[in-house]
Amino acid sequence: MLVTVVEMPEFLRQAKAVMTEAERIALVNTLAADPEAGIPLGGGLRKLRIARDGGGKSGGFRSIHFYAPGRGLPVFLLTVFAKNDKDNLTPTEAQQMQTYGDRIAKTYGRLS
Repeated sequence: MLVTVVEMPEFLRQAKAVMTEAERIALVNTLAADPEAGIPLGGGLRKLRIARDGGGKSGGFRSIHFYAPGRGLPVFLLTVFAKNDKDNLTPTEAQQMQTYGDRIAKTYGRLS
């Protein structure tokens, strides 16, 4: 069963800067098929390592998505960055992403 994937505006802006359209679509398809892919960061946040077209994961991308399967929500793609720009989120960025994910989930829950 495929899960809906919502690409948030910040993700789309960053994806346009660092990924090809084919790489972005491949990421969306991967998460639709396996929303729990990647490393859990806590509170529904996950980090997924993505290989660059023609390259490996070590020089590719990192995406951060929010998924809370028990709440009946879609996957929310929050951000993406090239590994050569940074390896991981800072603790402050991770907390901001967690807050962002929580707000999205609460808002989405009221709308559905």
